[in-house]
Amino acid sequence: MPLKELLIFHPESEYIADVEPLQKYIESELNVRDIIFTSDENSSGVRYRAVADWAVLGKKLRKDLGKVKNALPSVSSDAVKAYASTGNIRIEGINLIAGDLTIQRYLELPTGIEGQFATHTDNDVVIRLDIQIHSNLQGEWLARELTNRVQKLRKKAGLQATDDIDVYYQFEEGAGTELLTAIKDHAFLIQKTVGSVPVAIEDRKVGGTELISEEQEVADVKFVLFLVRP
Repeated sequence: MPLKELLIFHPESEYIADVEPLQKYIESELNVRDIIFTSDENSSGVRYRAVADWAVLGKKLRKDLGKVKNALPSVSSDAVKAYASTGNIRIEGINLIAGDLTIQRYLELPTGIEGQFATHTDNDVVIRLDIQIHSNLQGEWLARELTNRVQKLRKKAGLQATDDIDVYYQFEEGAGTELLTAIKDHAFLIQKTVGSVPVAIEDRKVGGTELISEEQEVADVKFVLFLVRP
């Protein structure tokens, strides 16, 4: 299913410059329409938190470990950000220095939209993926899936790219509404790729030679495709 947007954050512009050439590859692999590369924390909503290797920190703090462990989740983003710059932070009266804590950046989503996005962090790198289903993108995806089925059927029939054919479909009664809408809305895209816009088998032209027919499935909807030489 195509997705609308992926945001990739890293604080260093050099990292962004290294990743940007991979944009087309990422778009293709994730089937995402737009990618935003940024180092702007404020516009991205990037926050800071600190995590600790308790086994390591325990050797240093001993009996004070519990104090830090209980307080760490409440340490503010600004305080952790300051620790990243200075290498010093005081938690429950205990001084910690650079290396005692690991700093992670993360995205804090506004209340009410948590289910619309997925986020992940790998310390400095933060991503936000729009996981909503957008009807216009879904229709385009269905059209591309249908086109893909026609192309595979052409290959199976031994047709060349220059061979003109008519394409017909047959759905069970009441099925395929979304696919039919996609064919109508993206007729230009389909015709540009396969040379014609599929129509219902009931509207087949008089004459012509059926080359191949085969059951297909797109988005859990089964139907039959027919290729006919005019």
